[in-house]
Order: sequence, then structure tokens, then C-alpha cells
Amino acid sequence: MNRFSVFFMVIFGLLLVQNISVIQAQTSQDENGPAVVITTIELAMPDDGSMAEFDSLNQLYTDNVIKKNDLIVNYRTLRHWWGHNNREMLIVYEVKTWGDVIAANQKNNELFEKAWATKESRKAFNDAYNRYFTGKHSDEIYSNVESGRK
Repeated sequence: MNRFSVFFMVIFGLLLVQNISVIQAQTSQDENGPAVVITTIELAMPDDGSMAEFDSLNQLYTDNVIKKNDLIVNYRTLRHWWGHNNREMLIVYEVKTWGDVIAANQKNNELFEKAWATKESRKAFNDAYNRYFTGKHSDEIYSNVESGRK
């Protein structure tokens, strides 16, 4: 499995799984509150690539995985529009509870394997998509701040 295969399939949960005791503590404290996961990714543009191909691959993943994951209540992909680094892309999704963060990631993995049913098809997709990322990324999880709301 190449670096992006692992990265993409585990993008929403890798750091969480490594720190599961912290998440479980937070889950017990705030099980009913929504969680927002933001992953910042650095894009790369291969010489033989195109934005049309990238957009197509991104749409395939979104249609076959994200939109079919009922644990994800809100999802959006944002690309840096103005400023010093237009290679920055954000993947933002919201789930109902902290516990759903890991569950949503696990379901994404299942849906990915269902959409690309063979090892060869998963490798082909990941190899094509992988070309558009440097591997540099960060993952953050946020909760709502309730103070001041009426």
C-alpha cells in the first residue's frame, strides 16, 4: 500500500486511534455534542496531471464514500483561494458525537472497499489520486463553543 492509500483511508482517524484513551475521555464528557474534523492537506500538481482529473477523482471518492456515510452529517472540501499558499486544501466534516469520529472513519474504509471492490482497483484509484498530494497534512477535531448562544 502506498503512502497516500494509508493516508487517505485513515485520514480521519489515524491520529485518533493512536490517542483513543483521550478521545474516550472526551466522549464521556461530551457524548451529545457534535464534533467537527478538519484535515489540512497540501496539494501537489504532477506534470502530467490536471485539475479536471483531480476534480474527477475527488468527486468519485465523495460520491462513493462520503455521501453514503450516514454518520457524516455535514461535509465540505475547501481549497485555498487567496493568499500565499494556494496548494492548501481543507476537508471538513461534522458528526453528531465524539464517538462517531472513529465510527465514521471505519465506515469510510468499508465504503471505500465496497466501491473499489478489488485490491487492484483500490490501488489504481489510490495511485491516481495520490499524485495530487505531497503527504503533508494535519488533523484537528473541534467541538462547538456553547457560551453566548441563545
